[in-house]
Order: sequence, then structure tokens, then C-alpha cells
Amino acid sequence: MYNALYTTNFLSTLNDNYQKMLGMLVVTGWVSSEWKPMVISITGAALVLPYIFCSPLANRAAQVYGKQKVVRVCKLLEIPIVLLAVLGFLMKDPQVFPQYSWSTVVATTLVVLSIFLIGIQSSMYSPAKYGLIRDIGGIENVSRGMGGMESLSFLGMLLATALAAFMVDKFSEQPIIYSSLLVILAVAGYVAALIIRAEEVKTDKKESLNPFAYMKSTHRMANKYAGLNSVIYILSIFWWFATTIQLCTIVYCQDAMGLEKGEPGIIMCIAAIGISIGCVVSGKIGNKNPDEIRRAPIYGLLLSAGLTGMFLLNAGHYIIFTILIFIVGVCGGMFKVPLDAAIQRSVKQDELNTVLAYFNQVSFLFMLLASFTYYGVTLVLPQRYVFLMLALVMAGASIWLWKVYDSKLRD
Repeated sequence: MYNALYTTNFLSTLNDNYQKMLGMLVVTGWVSSEWKPMVISITGAALVLPYIFCSPLANRAAQVYGKQKVVRVCKLLEIPIVLLAVLGFLMKDPQVFPQYSWSTVVATTLVVLSIFLIGIQSSMYSPAKYGLIRDIGGIENVSRGMGGMESLSFLGMLLATALAAFMVDKFSEQPIIYSSLLVILAVAGYVAALIIRAEEVKTDKKESLNPFAYMKSTHRMANKYAGLNSVIYILSIFWWFATTIQLCTIVYCQDAMGLEKGEPGIIMCIAAIGISIGCVVSGKIGNKNPDEIRRAPIYGLLLSAGLTGMFLLNAGHYIIFTILIFIVGVCGGMFKVPLDAAIQRSVKQDELNTVLAYFNQVSFLFMLLASFTYYGVTLVLPQRYVFLMLALVMAGASIWLWKVYDSKLRD
């Protein structure tokens, strides 16, 4: 039922994050040390900012043209965008282009521009792909649909990190190899999008295209659903947590635990497996028991306990650290999916795409905030205190969910 949508989503998430990680790993090798922090910041922001500003347009496109068409057109546009990235990577290959003095600037610009464009492309079809979950499986299968989508999303994000590190390490002098994978994934994603089939419910609503006015008006609209805005903001806090722990873990494993380059990647993959298991299990439980959101705060508190253990753990115990981050991942998946399903169940069909686009805006604002909070904590405290910060915030989010939970979210 969901296979084509799952495949499209997985390949898209994998390619987006693989392209971003390639940009960070490769371009930072081109520039001098004083420019590296700026390049990393710009590259990260290039993929995030479009979600904040383009989500209203994404909602309008899905309303006017239909969700399936939006997904297919966006996946088709992904192919020339990644070709632009390939051109940027190849400009530094002396066998393809001569090494002119300006080639670093031009190559870097092309790579970062391609990441920005892929961010726009992804933000344009994100509400549509999540809206299709309910169109394909009906309201009775939204937990299963969200569980599968989110498990594959996390696998794609973290697999992309490991894959990019491996490809750059093994083929650093052969950009045609590591960059051509972008094209392969883009073409495969487009083919998968062509197979998606759904009976869509279209709407003629026309919300503002101004991102700030859109966020304000949709926030007011969401208030008519009891507890919905709280769920959206708690989910956004979860994405802040997920982004922060991804930023912190690799650096912590290298600097504090003394692990080699490939070992932190393995730990992150284990975390991804944990999140995926949590998402799938929660999706299956929620499909049979829509009241699963009542238990989400428990999973959040268990997640917080695991993070506290990571903070208290001696840096040398990397095996225990790996077990804890796996448990944190499982609890994270169990915490997140019931909240995603609550959005799908509680919102009227003709307003769902609008709310999903608004959720994208809010969650990506929180993901952008993660870079600043991570930097702020590590500026004054050791890396491990990031885990304590995450534990306290996620405990607070769980208690908030417990207090604001309303039975109307299940109606």
C-alpha cells in the first residue's frame, strides 16, 4: 500500500542528506581553515531555510495541482539540481577541468547553490508526501503510515552521513564516483514517485504565500483543534533534539572518547536503527490502538533518562554509550510517531496539507536553532553537557505533553 511512497521518501531523504554531507566534507577540504566554519554554517542553512520560507507555496501547489503531481514534478527537478552539484565537484578534478585560480570559488558556489536548490525542491513536496499517507491508507492506517515514513527518514539521514564519509574517504581523488551516486539516487527516486497511486481529496483554499502571515494564520487555525499546536511544538522540540544529538555525537565520540573516524559513524548508524525500530513498533501499536499518544510522555521520559546516562557515563565506556544511544533512539521513535499520527487524525482532510506545511515551518525553525544552542553550550561547557541539556528539555517536553493531552486529539 505504502511501498512506492516509502521508497520515494527514503531515496529523497538519503539523497538530500548525502548531498549536504558531501558539500560539508568536500568543500571544507577546498578552503582554508578560517573559512571552514562559515562554509559549514552556510551549507547547513542552505538545506533548512527553504522549508521556512517555501512551505506556504508548497501548500498552494498541492492544492492547485494535487499532491501526486507535486511529488513527481519535484522529483523530476531533482535530477538537474544534482547534476549542478556534480559539475561543482568535478571542477576540482584536474582530469576534467584545468585548475584555474578561480575554480575553488566557482566550484564551492555551485555546490552550495545546488544544496540550496535541493532544499527548495524538498520543501516544495514535503507537505504533499506526508499528506498522501492519509490519502493512500485512510485515517485508520495513519499510525502505520507515519511509522514507516519516519523510520525510513531517520535511516536515510544517518545512512547518508555514513555513506558520505565512506565515499569521500575512499574516493577523495575521484569525485566522479562519489558525485555520480547523487544522479543515481535522484533517478531512482523519480521512478518510485511515478508508481505512487492515491485517491486525493483536493481543496480550493488559498492561504497567504507570505511565510510569516501564513505561520500566524495557520497557528490560529490550528488552535481550533484542542492541543494541536502543543503537539506541533513538542514535535519541533523533538527535531531540535534529533539535530543537536547528531551534531554532538560524532564530535564527542572523536574528541572525548578517542574513537577513530569510522567508529562514530557506526554508532550513529546504531542510533538510526534504534529510531527506526521505535518508529515501526510504535506505528504498529498505534494502528491497533489510536490511544498510543497517552504513552508518548513515558517514552519521552525514558529517552531523557538515557540521555542523562550518556552525560554521567565515563568517556571510556563506549560500548555502554552505544547501548544507551540505541535505547535513546528506540524511545525517540516511540515518542515521535504517536504525535505525528495525532496530527493526521485530528485535522480535517481539506486542512491537513496546510497544517503539515505549517509544521514544516516550525520544525525547521527549531532545527536551525539547534546549531546555535549546540554552539552556545559547547562554547562554555564540555561536550557531554549537551546530553544533559537535551535530557532536561526532553523531560520538560514530555511533561508538557502529559499536561496538555486532550482526548479530542483522538476523535
